[in-house]
Amino acid sequence: MDVESRTDDGLLTITLDDGDKNALVPETFDAIVAALDDAADARGVVLAGRPGIFTAGLNVKWMAANGRDGVHRLLVGFGACMMRLWTDPRPTVCAATGHAIAAGSMFAMACDHAVAAESGYWGLTETRIDFEIPAFGLALARANLRADRLEDLLLPGARVDADAAVEAGFADEVSSPDTVLERAVAHARMLMELPPRAYGGTKARLRQDVADAVLAGLEADIAALTAHLPA
Repeated sequence: MDVESRTDDGLLTITLDDGDKNALVPETFDAIVAALDDAADARGVVLAGRPGIFTAGLNVKWMAANGRDGVHRLLVGFGACMMRLWTDPRPTVCAATGHAIAAGSMFAMACDHAVAAESGYWGLTETRIDFEIPAFGLALARANLRADRLEDLLLPGARVDADAAVEAGFADEVSSPDTVLERAVAHARMLMELPPRAYGGTKARLRQDVADAVLAGLEADIAALTAHLPA
């Protein structure tokens, strides 16, 4: 997975592009966290995919090849990355340039605002592949999804289109595929005009306690979730 980052006039753009489905591996999460840390002077963040795809989720072939310990490492890194993004004090906007399935929907929910390509599909589809949703995913879902839709979406692993994703809370607006990044950048720059101390402080008041609890239990949660997997 290639993770590219660049800063332009105070805005950090992180782009996922593996030339295919943007399937996520441990190095993806390490690179995203490093990009956030290395661009400490940036005043806003946009997380984007490649044309036609944001991400189809975790790399299941990698998971099958690396056994229980590998999956444990992947999910711990994933959870740490999600909480790092969710609590970043700067405005963060997701440019979901296509499908945002499973981990893709979590990435979008970890951002302050998400723009969905009108052609994309969304949803936490883990139960369809005999996988439980980690505690960090549930925390993001509870913070974003409509309470009256939460179980109806998560228990059957429902997959929804972009309009339904906005209605449910996975994303915030729908745009044509060729304008998703433009809309995300514009929204990020609008948020960047707000006083940064108050913005970051309010975000911390909203999210930090939950994120701290998730991180404190992350290793144990993933160990329980992966206990049934072959070594």
